Amino acid sequence: MKTVAVISVITFVLIFGGVLFISMQLGNSANAIALPDLAPEDYEAAERVFADMAVERDRIQREKEELVLLRQNVAVQDKVLQDSRKQLEAVISKLEAKQSDYIQERERSATRLAKMYEAMKPAQAAPIMGALELEIVLEIMSRMKERQAAKILAKMDPGFAAQVSTHLSARGSTR
Repeated sequence: MKTVAVISVITFVLIFGGVLFISMQLGNSANAIALPDLAPEDYEAAERVFADMAVERDRIQREKEELVLLRQNVAVQDKVLQDSRKQLEAVISKLEAKQSDYIQERERSATRLAKMYEAMKPAQAAPIMGALELEIVLEIMSRMKERQAAKILAKMDPGFAAQVSTHLSARGSTR
């Protein structure tokens, strides 16, 4: 048993010594590779490169932040634009509805006036219609029966009657 212990101790010493020897050799070669001989100017140049890289990194970071702010501003402006567009579309819709109502009321009014002037004697209707604006007369006459419109035209001032006739024929006459 003594021999086994002696052999074990000798084996241990040899293995441990070999490991130490190999580690020292590897450490020396690692030191030789890791620290190349550089001149002080090389270290200064490397420091300038690192400083330039830090400045560039900071500039890129600022530009990223500015870009984020710009995107946020664009999103806000887009939202405002969309809201304004919706409001404008609502106003346009209201105006179109009011315009439609106005046109319908104007149509009803012109039809009522046409019936009223048709009921009058041509000698009474002609001077009144002669005092109206041409567009109003045209709207009324275009809704009257042709026979009654002709009788009223015959009693109007000849120059005004000619204007009315010309415009009515361009429009497509009366009913």
